[in-house]
Amino acid sequence: MTRAMQVANRACYKLVTDMLYEARIQAIIDYKSRIEKVKNNKGPARDIRLNREQYLQVNTELFLNQLRSILHVIT
Repeated sequence: MTRAMQVANRACYKLVTDMLYEARIQAIIDYKSRIEKVKNNKGPARDIRLNREQYLQVNTELFLNQLRSILHVIT
C-alpha cells in the first residue's frame, strides 16, 4: 500500500469514528431536550449513556443520512 493510501485510510477511519461519537453525543442531547425536557450540552452529555429504547426514541435519521453521504463520498 502506498504511503498516500495509508494516510487516507487512517484519516477515513478516524473520521467515521469521530462521527459515530458525535452522533451519540447529539442523540443524548436531543433525548434530554425532547423527551425529558432538560437542557443539556456536550460536557455533561459525554458522561451519560442511553439504553436501546431511549436511543430509538430519538430521531436518528438525520445522523444516518449524514453518515451515508460521507461513506458514499469515500467509496
